[in-house]
Amino acid sequence: VLNDEMFAILVLMALFTTFMTTPMRQLPAAKDSKDEFRIQACVHGPENVPSLIKLTELIRTTEKSTLKLYVMRLVELTDRSSSILMVQKTRKNGVPFINRFRQGMSHDQIVTSFEAYKQLRRVTIRHSTAISALSTMHEDIFHVAEAKRVAMIVLPFHKQWRREGEEEIARVCHGWREVNRTVLQNAPCSVAVLVDRGFGFGSDQTVAEPAATVLKRVCIIFFGGPDDRRALDLGGRMAENPGGNVTLVRFIGQASRAATSSIAERPTSDISTENGNSFSRERELDEAAVDDFMRKWGGSVEYEEKVMANVKDEVLKIGQIRDYELVVVGKGRFPSTIEAELADHQPENVGLGLIGNILASSDHGIFASVLVIQQHNVADINEAIV
Repeated sequence: VLNDEMFAILVLMALFTTFMTTPMRQLPAAKDSKDEFRIQACVHGPENVPSLIKLTELIRTTEKSTLKLYVMRLVELTDRSSSILMVQKTRKNGVPFINRFRQGMSHDQIVTSFEAYKQLRRVTIRHSTAISALSTMHEDIFHVAEAKRVAMIVLPFHKQWRREGEEEIARVCHGWREVNRTVLQNAPCSVAVLVDRGFGFGSDQTVAEPAATVLKRVCIIFFGGPDDRRALDLGGRMAENPGGNVTLVRFIGQASRAATSSIAERPTSDISTENGNSFSRERELDEAAVDDFMRKWGGSVEYEEKVMANVKDEVLKIGQIRDYELVVVGKGRFPSTIEAELADHQPENVGLGLIGNILASSDHGIFASVLVIQQHNVADINEAIV
C-alpha cells in the first residue's frame, strides 16, 4: 500500500514521537508549592463525598495558593453487561475517561456535589472515572497521578461510620483493602488514607456549603521520620486556614530510653540502616520541621509534649476523647521492640502502620476520624509495608 519513501517517513515519525513521549511519561509527580497544591481524591461512592469536601475545605488556604482537586471515582469491573457497556463508553486504550461538567447535562450525585462546592470556593476540580478489575485498579490511579503530577493521593478506608454513636455503614469488600495496600506500596507520590467516622457530618451545613466559620478541631501526632514530617507539613496548611483549630502533640523519648527504644529518636530510615549519620540526620530533620512549624504557626496552634511511657494508651486517649474531629498521623515504621508494645492485631488495617492501625481499629471506641500519611520515598518502595 505504501511506497518506500512514505514507509520510511512513517517509521521515522514513529521513532521521533516515541523518543519525545517516553521522558514525559517518566516525569515524577509534582511536589506541592506555595502556588499550587494538587490532590487526587479517590471515591467509591456518594458516601465518601462529605468527608472529602470537608478535608478539602480544611487544607484549602486563603492565600494566593490554589488547590487543584482531581476526583476519581473507582468502579469495580464485573461480568455484568451493564459494566461492560460502561467500559466501552468510558475507557479507551487503558486511559480513564475524563468527565467534563457542562451546564444542562445530567450528572451523578458525586459530580453535582463537587461542582456545587467549586462554585463557592477557589478550588479547581476535575473528574474522572476508573472502571477496571480491583487487581489492576491501581494502574488507573497511578496513570492520573503521573499525568496530572499530583502531590498526594487520598484514598478512602475500606470501612466507614455514619457519625457519632452510629454503627458502620458497611464493610467494603476485601478487594478494596488490597487496592489501598497496593497503592501504598507503589505510589509515585505521597498517599493519605482517610478513616471516616463522620468527619463530613456533625453540623447542619450541606455538602455544597461548608461553613468556613465552623472550626475543624484537628490533632497532629508527631513521633518523627519522613511520614510524620509530611503530616506536619499538611498540618501547616490546616493551621493557615482560619477554619482550622490545630493541636500538635509531640511524643518524646525518656532520657533513659533515648538511645535504645525511643520512637521519636528512631525514625523510619534508622530502622533500615545502621548508619549513625543517617540517624543523626533524621533527628535534625525532625527538630527543624517542628521548629519551622512552631515559628510559623505557634501563635495559632496548641502544642503539647508527651513522654513515651505507655504510647498505646496515650494514642487511644487522643482518639477516644471528643476534643478532635480529625487526627493526622504519619504511617511510619518502628523497631521491633516498639512493635510488640503497639501491636494491634486488626488484619483489616494492615498498611496503615502501627499508630494508624490503632486509631483505625473498630474495637477501641475511637471517636475521631483519622488521616494516615505516607511520604513518597523511592528508596522505600520495595520495603515491606507494616
